[in-house]
Amino acid sequence: MNSQSVLAGLFSRITVVLLFSVVGVLLSASFYTYLQDRKLQSVSLSALRMASWNLVRLGSEASALDRELSLLDRGVGEPAQVTLRYDVLWSRYDYLLTSKESAPTREHDNNAARLQDLFTRLQALEDPLTRRLAGDPTGWSDAMAAWHRQWQDVMQLVTDNFVGDETSRLMSSVEASRDRLAKLRILTLVALAVVFGYLALGMAFLRKQSKTDPVTGLPNSHYLHSLGGVDPRVSIITCAIQKYTLVLSEYGQEGATSLTQAFARKLQRELSSDDQLIQVSASEFVILLAPLEPEFVESSVYQLVSATRFDWRIGDSVWHASAVFGVAPPCAGKAGDWQIRYQQAHRALVQASEENQSYFIDGEALRRRILEERQIHAGLLSLFNEEPGALILRLVYQPIVSASDVNLVTGAEVLLRCEHESLGFIPPNRVVELCERYGLGEQLGCWLFSRVAAETRQLYSGLRYTGNLSINLNPAMLSMKLIGNVERLLLEPGIPAAALCMEITEDNAALEFGNINDVIEALHGLGITFALDDFGTGHSSLEYVRELKVDRLKIDRCFVEGIELDANKARFLASIVSMANQAFMKSVIEGVENESQWQQVESFGDVLVQGYYAHKPMSFNDYLALLLDAKTRWPAPDSVRGNAEAQV
Repeated sequence: MNSQSVLAGLFSRITVVLLFSVVGVLLSASFYTYLQDRKLQSVSLSALRMASWNLVRLGSEASALDRELSLLDRGVGEPAQVTLRYDVLWSRYDYLLTSKESAPTREHDNNAARLQDLFTRLQALEDPLTRRLAGDPTGWSDAMAAWHRQWQDVMQLVTDNFVGDETSRLMSSVEASRDRLAKLRILTLVALAVVFGYLALGMAFLRKQSKTDPVTGLPNSHYLHSLGGVDPRVSIITCAIQKYTLVLSEYGQEGATSLTQAFARKLQRELSSDDQLIQVSASEFVILLAPLEPEFVESSVYQLVSATRFDWRIGDSVWHASAVFGVAPPCAGKAGDWQIRYQQAHRALVQASEENQSYFIDGEALRRRILEERQIHAGLLSLFNEEPGALILRLVYQPIVSASDVNLVTGAEVLLRCEHESLGFIPPNRVVELCERYGLGEQLGCWLFSRVAAETRQLYSGLRYTGNLSINLNPAMLSMKLIGNVERLLLEPGIPAAALCMEITEDNAALEFGNINDVIEALHGLGITFALDDFGTGHSSLEYVRELKVDRLKIDRCFVEGIELDANKARFLASIVSMANQAFMKSVIEGVENESQWQQVESFGDVLVQGYYAHKPMSFNDYLALLLDAKTRWPAPDSVRGNAEAQV
C-alpha cells in the first residue's frame, strides 16, 4: 500500500465523520454537565459558611423566641422582649428568602419551599400574639401549639441541612462537579488537539494534492500559477486535445479520462528529463521545454504534433486523437513576467485552433496577423452597422461565356474585393473566414445580397438582361433563414428568381446533406438553381455530386492547368464534364487563361467557361458597358438558367 492510498484512507469520509462525531459527543457532554451542575458551580466555601451561619442563627433566634413565649405563657415574660425576638426571627426569614448570600441555602434540596412555609406560619402567629400582649388570651393556647410545631420544624430544617455529613456531602458534590468538568475539559482539549493535528496534516496533504492532477499525477494549474518565473531560454508550449468534449459526450468521463492519460503518456515519451509537463485541465497541457537553439524549437514542436496523432482505442471503437499547439519561443534578455509569455503561447494555440492548423509559434508575424484581424473585425462591425469605418467592401464581375462563342455572355461571377485604409488589399477568403469565426457570416451574406440587388436590378428592369446571378453561400447562410433573406433582399428588389443560382463550396457542403437539401428544395420551388463550386478540391467530391441536389458543377482551375501540354490531363477533364452531363448538370470550367486551353475546352461541347482568356474581373460599370457592346450577345430568355455568381 503506497502513501497515496494511506493518505486517501486517512482523509476518507468515514474517518472525518467519526472524528468530528467524537468531538461533538465530548462537547455535548460538557454542555450537559454544565447544565446539571449549574447550581453547584456557583457554590463556594465562603458561601457554604455563610449558609451554615444563617441557618444556625435561624435556629438560635427561633429558640430565643420560644423561650420568651414560654415566659409570657407563664405570666412572667416581658412584652418588649417577645416583640423584639419575633421581629428578629421575621427579619431572618426575609433575609434567607431574598438575599443573594442565602442563595446556596435556598437552592439546596427543597429549602426554599420549607423556608417560605415557615415564614408564612410565623406571619400567621402575629395576630394572636398581638392580642395576647394586649391582654386578650383568646386563641392563645392554639397559637402556642402551632408555634411549638413550627419551632420543631425549624430545628428539623437546621438538622436536615447541617447535622451529620450533609454539609460534607454538599462540599463533595461541588468538588465532584468540578472534577467532572475538569476531566471533560481535558478530554475535549485532547480531542481538539487531535482534530487540529488532523487538520494540519490534511492541509499539508491538500496543499500537495492541490498541485497534482489525480488522473495523471502531473503538476496541475495550481502548480503552474505558483511558479515565480521561468528561464527566458525555456520555450513555453501550450497544447489541447482536439474534440475532447465530443469524446466526453460519446464515451463519458471514464473514456475521456482514459484519453487524457494516453495523451499525457505520448507527450512524456517525447520530453527529456530537463523538460516539464504540466496539466492545466482535463484536455490542456503546458510544456516548459528546456533551452534549445531557436531553429530547433519548431522541429521539436513538430515531433510533439506527430506523437500526439494516434489511434486511441476504447472498447470496439477507434478514435483518431490529435492536438493543437501554441508556442512562445525563447526570448532574449531578462525573464520579465513569464505569465505574459504563457499568454502569448495560449494566444498562438487559439489562433491555430481557429485557423485549423496544428500549431502556431508566437512571433512578430503572428502578432501582426492578430492585430490585422482585430482591425478587420472592427471594420466589419462598422460596415454592418452602417457606420464610417476603415474597411471597404466592393463587388467586381467576371463574365462567364459559352465555350462555343466567346461573345455569348451568359452571366458574370460577382467577386468580393476588400480593402483597408491601413492594411491595403485583403484576400476575400480571409474576410469570409473571419466573419464565420466571429459569427458575422449571415450579416456578410445579407450585405452581399443587398449590394448585388442594388447594383444589378437595373439590368433586369431596364436592360431586360437574360443572364443569371449565382451567390456562393458561406456556412452561416445554409439554413432555412436563407429562404426569407433571398425573398426579402433579392426577389423583392426586382431580381428574377430564374436569374439566381446559389453556389455551395465543398467545404460548406461538409454539413448535414439532409438539411442542405431541404433548403435547396425550398428555393428550387421559387425557381432558383444551385451549383457545387470548386469541384475536385475536397476529399469527397463524388459524394457531394451524388448527395446534393444541385443543377451545376463548377470545375476547379486545378483541373485546367496544363491541359494544353498534357493529353492525360485533358482527357481527365473531359471525363469530369462527361460525368456532369450524365448527372444532368451543366458544367462551368474555371481558370481558362490562354487560347490553347480554350481550344481544348471548346472541344468538350456545350460547356460554360470562366477565366482571364475571355474576361478579367471588372467593375459593374465596365460589365454594363460590355453587355451594351455591339459584339456581345445574351442567351435566349429560356435557354440558360443561372449564370452570374456572387462569391462570398
